Amino acid sequence: MQNTHLRTYVKKHPDNKMAWYLLGKEYVREGQEGKANYCFQQAGEVYEAFERSKAPADIWVDYQNKLVEMAEQKEKKHRIRKMWLTLLMLLVLAGLPPADAPGFNRDAAETLATALESVGDSGEEPLSGGQEEQTVPVSNSNVFTAAGFGGSHQGETALAAAWSGAGPKVETSAVLGMQMTDNWALWKRNMPVKYIVQTNSSGRLTAQSYDAKQCNCEPPEVSKDIKLLAQAWTAKQESAASLSSAIITYQKKKGTWPKNVSQIAQPFPNNILGETAPGMTEMFPSLLSLHQQGKGTAGQETNDAQAGQSDSPQAGSPFADTLGGKLFLQDQLEIVVDKSNHRLALISGKTIIRNYEVGLGGERTPEGTFVITDKVVNPNGRADGEFGTRGMQLSDTNYAIHGTNEPNSIGLDESLGCVRMSTGDVEELFALAPQGTPVRIGTDLLPDTILVPEAKDRYQYTLVPKQNNPNKTYHWLN
Repeated sequence: MQNTHLRTYVKKHPDNKMAWYLLGKEYVREGQEGKANYCFQQAGEVYEAFERSKAPADIWVDYQNKLVEMAEQKEKKHRIRKMWLTLLMLLVLAGLPPADAPGFNRDAAETLATALESVGDSGEEPLSGGQEEQTVPVSNSNVFTAAGFGGSHQGETALAAAWSGAGPKVETSAVLGMQMTDNWALWKRNMPVKYIVQTNSSGRLTAQSYDAKQCNCEPPEVSKDIKLLAQAWTAKQESAASLSSAIITYQKKKGTWPKNVSQIAQPFPNNILGETAPGMTEMFPSLLSLHQQGKGTAGQETNDAQAGQSDSPQAGSPFADTLGGKLFLQDQLEIVVDKSNHRLALISGKTIIRNYEVGLGGERTPEGTFVITDKVVNPNGRADGEFGTRGMQLSDTNYAIHGTNEPNSIGLDESLGCVRMSTGDVEELFALAPQGTPVRIGTDLLPDTILVPEAKDRYQYTLVPKQNNPNKTYHWLN
């Protein structure tokens, strides 16, 4: 695009800092550094924010065309709204994978458009990259999301979502960073805060990067309160993902929707969930509603009209602290077993929630796809049996994922085909993965990185009574 169009636009709209920034980029490409620097000075915080975001360069060409096209529109509010909406959609369509911000890509565009309805009238400034220390309030108006960081993944989409979701009702939006490896995003209980977007005392939106390498700055310390809230948020997302997947299993098995958590967490063999976690009763109505509307986890149909809608967090909602007001780990939970490196992962989409080291049987461990059927506490009738304290049968086979009384076999090929896990690991997986969880066994599927919380950060649960099966002797190929 010729910079003459942008110069004309800037003359008509000298207050549009994004236009100044784009004109500066044009002058850089032409080698006119002096003019470029002047434009960047006029762009101010927009230059700072978008230079740090490292958005793909080819986005700007399309955006400039859209800018001029929309300049012909008469109403200023609608013009600015569509410009920013276009920018966000370009960011999403520029090749950023769903793992960059699971649960956001479908809805953030409309969220941004809604948030910007008042921009044209109020003159509110866009994203700022200020480096001064922020005082982060601890209140119900703090919301969290997470994104992949590493390689080509820098969380641009999540940052745009955090900005779009901020405002008078949301004082602080924090973006947590998931490490990327082999296109997997690694979920942890203590993920670092990468960005905080907040509304300051004058009502202006500001953004602070907390990644020294990314912002090339000396970021302030993240407040202890925000760290604690972030850890609580990650724990809640795990239990929400477990309950959400259990709702799917119940509907598939019964052909109807459950009415409460108790219908899902029954004694064996109706123990779709063998354990319950804090907060499940409170979050159940919201998750059930999402599934009934077809806006729940992957595998359920979502029509285009619904996909374009963004539900703002409602006060008192169990997901009011999540950007977008919904569960973050939206894809149904799945178990992946990698025979190449003796790993078993619990995943949601392309996010690895846990990655355990396991014992296998080499060629004796079958490859293919299965589902979790029987979930049994003390499969041998006692905690010190050869199958340990927990067992999860793989479809109608003689294979299972279970504990072991031979802990030294973890990481080796010493079983007759089953998947062996240490006691702490199998008990946590048993609590997280409901009946009906798909299981995929193969080779070269997972990274080597072991992803297991410290003991104090393990998944917290309460065992449902009568999870054993005294009427059956299991003969899995241990």
